Amino acid sequence: MDSEDRTLRVKARRTRRAGERGAATRLPDGPEASARAAACRREAEEYAQQAMVSSARAHDRAALLLEEMATVHPEEAELHLQSAARHRRWADNDRKLAQQHAPAGDPEGS
Repeated sequence: MDSEDRTLRVKARRTRRAGERGAATRLPDGPEASARAAACRREAEEYAQQAMVSSARAHDRAALLLEEMATVHPEEAELHLQSAARHRRWADNDRKLAQQHAPAGDPEGS
């Protein structure tokens, strides 16, 4: 048995057990459940925003590295600069997404 077979069995078992619990695992209705759901949503939004900001920073670092590589390797400079430009676009896109999907009450988008 390889690891993929074992992984599939574990996933299937977890799914079956979740189905057995069924309605017993539902959250109760009311203000407590609503507040809990809102807190979970905010936490998920903050995590997604932080991931986008982190991704933008990583693309900026990659672009800097590629620009440095272009100066060190003039024979490949054009390719490095093209890649750096792509990384800059991706970083800008990630920053826009982070601002667009910022949690309520966070106007800066970090």
